[in-house]
Amino acid sequence: MTESIEEKTVVADYAFRFDALPERVTFSNQIKITGWLLHRRGLPIHGIRGIVRGILRRRSIFRARRKRSRPLIAAAYPDLPEAGQSGFLLLLEMPIGRSEITIQVQDHRKIWRTIFVTDIWAFPLTFLGRIGLPRVERFLSTYLAQLFVGNRQNTASSVKPHPLSQIEGSLPREKLQSFRSEPGSTQGDIRAVHLFVTSKSNLFIREIADLLCAGFRAAGCEAQLLIDQIPAEKTEEGKIQIVVTPHEFFNLFLRDKLPWEKMQRLTNHLFLLGTEQPESEWFDSNLVVAPHGRAMLDIHLSGVAAYRARGLPCFHLPLGYHPLLEQSNVPAKPKRDLDICVLAAMTDRREEFIAANADFFAARNCHIRFVPIGFAKTEETRSYLPVPQRNALLQRAKILLNVHYSDLRYFEWHRALIAMANRCCLISETCEGFEPLVPGKHFVMAKADDLTACCEYYLEHEEERIAITAAAYDFICERVTQKDNCRGFLRQIETVFRRQSDGADSNFDREANPEQAFASEPLPDALAKHLSRRPTALFLSALREDLSRIFQRANQKSAPTDERSTDPVNTAHHITMLRDMRRGYIERFEAQQEAQQSGDAIFRLLENTGFNGAAPAISVIVTLYNYSAYVRQCLKSLEDSKTEAIPGGIEAVIVNDASTDDSLKQAIAWQQISRHPVRIIDKRLNTGLADARNLGLKLARAPYAFILDADNMVFPRALEQLHRTIVKDNSAAVYSMLCRFQGAHNDREGLLSYYDWDPQMLIEYPYIDAMALFDRARLIKIGGYDTELYKYGWFGWEDYDLWLRIAQAELKVAFLPNVLCLYRHHEKAMSNTTNLFERELVAHLLEKYDSLVEIYPPKRRLFGVNRSRFEEAVETSTQKRERAGV
Repeated sequence: MTESIEEKTVVADYAFRFDALPERVTFSNQIKITGWLLHRRGLPIHGIRGIVRGILRRRSIFRARRKRSRPLIAAAYPDLPEAGQSGFLLLLEMPIGRSEITIQVQDHRKIWRTIFVTDIWAFPLTFLGRIGLPRVERFLSTYLAQLFVGNRQNTASSVKPHPLSQIEGSLPREKLQSFRSEPGSTQGDIRAVHLFVTSKSNLFIREIADLLCAGFRAAGCEAQLLIDQIPAEKTEEGKIQIVVTPHEFFNLFLRDKLPWEKMQRLTNHLFLLGTEQPESEWFDSNLVVAPHGRAMLDIHLSGVAAYRARGLPCFHLPLGYHPLLEQSNVPAKPKRDLDICVLAAMTDRREEFIAANADFFAARNCHIRFVPIGFAKTEETRSYLPVPQRNALLQRAKILLNVHYSDLRYFEWHRALIAMANRCCLISETCEGFEPLVPGKHFVMAKADDLTACCEYYLEHEEERIAITAAAYDFICERVTQKDNCRGFLRQIETVFRRQSDGADSNFDREANPEQAFASEPLPDALAKHLSRRPTALFLSALREDLSRIFQRANQKSAPTDERSTDPVNTAHHITMLRDMRRGYIERFEAQQEAQQSGDAIFRLLENTGFNGAAPAISVIVTLYNYSAYVRQCLKSLEDSKTEAIPGGIEAVIVNDASTDDSLKQAIAWQQISRHPVRIIDKRLNTGLADARNLGLKLARAPYAFILDADNMVFPRALEQLHRTIVKDNSAAVYSMLCRFQGAHNDREGLLSYYDWDPQMLIEYPYIDAMALFDRARLIKIGGYDTELYKYGWFGWEDYDLWLRIAQAELKVAFLPNVLCLYRHHEKAMSNTTNLFERELVAHLLEKYDSLVEIYPPKRRLFGVNRSRFEEAVETSTQKRERAGV
């Protein structure tokens, strides 16, 4: 379809991207479109909508939910204040058959303008869910979509293949000049290369710059890596200047040093190296300065093609092997005791994959390390491992598993090279741009749904796995070296310079097609047969689960509907409800204190015969209040736990916080048949979670205490691995990743507690749950859980308060990077209702943890609340004294 002038004008006015559009064929009655959109000049946007026109139905209009947080876009477009809230969510109801989908934006004049049009065929299978087969519906929808559509990309963005000079960016641009060499500056051999980065960049960027610098030196150049230095305005003869990742160098450093006009003139002398995936926010940010550079460079052929498609000259500067990639802080090669390693930035897609396969990872020795996105990862970022430590980790791992950042099938060369250089088998989701590597020979490539099956196969077939790692290591050392890649790049630009100086065609399109045919070797016969049978096995598994739930539904107890899950109609009712709850807790807590002072019993103890033995290594504190629908599953997970490697085993300390349902009855029934020592503390009064946990800690016997609410569960190896870690590290606490689920335990929704311990991050927002193993004595010494928060009506914040207190006490905390526990997600959480009093809560926490805030000044948020909303509250006592002149 020919693009009209009006459509081009709309594209020129707006920067936008859809995260992942649905395929042209869907088997659901609803499609979800997420993305971001902003006006390039910062003009207001009044709405986004989708229009669905079916064959036999009138058009239906659906408004998008807007102003959703997009920290990446804020960083990519620092000149546009609204970029940080530019996200949107659009839900479209699809009729059967073909429908035309139109997406429009309401501009600053409140005129609706079309930004995207496509056709989608819908064949909903929702009837399966209505008859009680939701898992079958989900499986068939996914399987049929892959079968009929495959992995073809269907994405849309504001960046079209016409020249970039037609698109106005967030910074002023001059007309795009053709690439011309300056007299005497680039003729002959290039003898010197200066690479520029900023200390504020991601460590990943520094790694790439170090690798390239080493490659140019090996190629015979005088190469320097210059950090936080301004490039020269005039390039000397025989020298080139390369800025590594311009979006970070310009936005985080150079823009604060030079006015735009001077920065623009300076950029005319620079080569700009892109390291970002095409169709990403960072790639778009590079386009702001790209027209002003001498030329773009990119480490990936798809990036080269994307820049050239926008009318920009671009060269390929690929990454390759250098001994830097295998340097570690371990003198001898360690034993490979890790089964699977995942090293990646956290995205929704990766989170969903790990959560969906949590059982697989929990059963193995895995190291799943996610780093946050939205800000640069520097030496102070705990989740990002330093290079020697990262390489040592890979030298312990058998497999490095790669799951894509998004739906783009981008081969991440840096991740592949560090795996191969450290003789770790790379198993990757289907990708493009890996040539000259050969799938099946140098690494394993499979669909996302087949990745865990491939991991399992190569863990069981060590000889085949070692053969792949050996072939990959030899190949990159001989054929894919950074030295040869840098030499090839220099020859490439020298050739172009000579052609331009002679007036000949630059021939930029040479070797820039990322979709060329590639060689591959088949998967082993046994693995291929297993993968071919997986669809049938998955279908039967889904059918069994659905039928099992149908037969159990009649006997299943309904979820609790106590005051904790009340759904108020409006804010006033919210506030009234919370005040009533607060008053009730205060009255019961005071009544309990009076009973203690008068010598009356506030609880009774129920113990099984196993509790008479020696003290165990771990006390599992199970808090229970009206969870009769869930407590049986929770306690069964303890019964199924592997405890042979825990000296002394475990005990369960169940604190019944005056439940009004039959939770206590179920706990007693399990106590009588459990192989573990079990003590039940049956309280007279319901005084809240914090008080119940403190009582459990007091009456436990083990040196270590694991906190477990009665609606959650642990995987079989969780306690064993946590105990090993806390003893080895002598930590005050250790926590692991949690898999969130809702309803049935295999209805996975995502992850929790997935970042390493970092007090700086903790000050900004709560990211660690209560489910962790603690040194019981040290936990009691710092006061246990704070019962004062309940008196203020702030329910659900006791976990966050405890982690803040641990950070303030400077206690050592360990992170076990694997999914070991299951966290039940409820529709309504009390921590959400207390957000009505967030200003008072922030003030309370700030007064309590003022010294911690002084050590780790918050950047964007403070205690989970946007910092800009509480500038006055953020002011620390030191700042107050300075302002007062004391």
